[in-house]
Amino acid sequence: MSTHTHTPGPWTIENCRNEDGSKFLSINGQGPWGSWLADIQAGNINGKPADIGPLHLANARLIAAAPDLLQVARDFILLAALHDWEGAAIDFAKATVAKAEGNA
Repeated sequence: MSTHTHTPGPWTIENCRNEDGSKFLSINGQGPWGSWLADIQAGNINGKPADIGPLHLANARLIAAAPDLLQVARDFILLAALHDWEGAAIDFAKATVAKAEGNA
């Protein structure tokens, strides 16, 4: 069993608004008191608050899925080891986990 070095999941997305009216998405994690992780800002266009678009939401969803994706990669590596599988997908999974854990 691995030790978490990041905020445990699940991570959630919250729709928020800045004081100037611009919208942003906040990604929050779990933990003893909850945890703010990241904001994705829509910003301003021509001095007016911008709306959150599909790209903003897609990025927020990917970030929020990170703990689950990391666990899937770890499980895949374990399954590959149990079945003595080798290949590019397994190497990629190992490299991705190492990157996520700061070992790349």
